[in-house]
Amino acid sequence: MTMTDAPQKITVLKTYARVFVDDLDTSLPVFEHVVGRPADLRFPFEDAELAAVGDVLLIAAPAADLPRYRESHGPLVVEDVETARRVLLDLGATTVSRFESATGFGYHLRHPDGVVVEYVQWNPDLVARIVHRAATG
Repeated sequence: MTMTDAPQKITVLKTYARVFVDDLDTSLPVFEHVVGRPADLRFPFEDAELAAVGDVLLIAAPAADLPRYRESHGPLVVEDVETARRVLLDLGATTVSRFESATGFGYHLRHPDGVVVEYVQWNPDLVARIVHRAATG
């Protein structure tokens, strides 16, 4: 199947640039100042602590765990992660892992070229609070 044959569209609601930091308490205030507003999210995930401010996702994790977090790209917040997974599987992707977090659930998918991308579907309250707020200004 080619991209033009894909049966369904993947709706991406938000993307983040990952920034790896040593200490979230030290780094977050700087990014909040740069972006001009407080963090939208802050939560633990596995052995890491994450915070999202604007389009930046700060990740503070033990040095031994960093390679695992650096193996994938994203996250891409999608409207429907199961649809995204089906479309990408039809395009030749494979599932690396499924995960759940404080924000919702998602998959790490290996695209046919080998790149691993994190796709996540947020809980409805986060979509309303973060995505729809940004769309309305």
